[in-house]
Amino acid sequence: MTREESARKNSRDRELKSKQLVVSAITGLYRDTFKKPSGRWDIRALADFTHLHRDTVSKHIKRFEEELTSN
Repeated sequence: MTREESARKNSRDRELKSKQLVVSAITGLYRDTFKKPSGRWDIRALADFTHLHRDTVSKHIKRFEEELTSN
C-alpha cells in the first residue's frame, strides 16, 4: 500500500467513525438533551459530546436528515 492509498484509507476511516459518533448521539438514549426548545439540534452540545468540530457535526446531521427524507 502506498502512502497515498494509506492516507485515503485513514481519511475514509476517520470520516466513518465521526459519522457513527454523530448518528449514535442523535438517535441514542440522550437525543432529547441535544435538542433546542425550537426543535433544532444543538450543534455545540453535540460537538462537545462527540469531541468533534462543529462543522463536522453539522455536515453529518445534514446528511443523516437528507437520508431520512429521501427514503
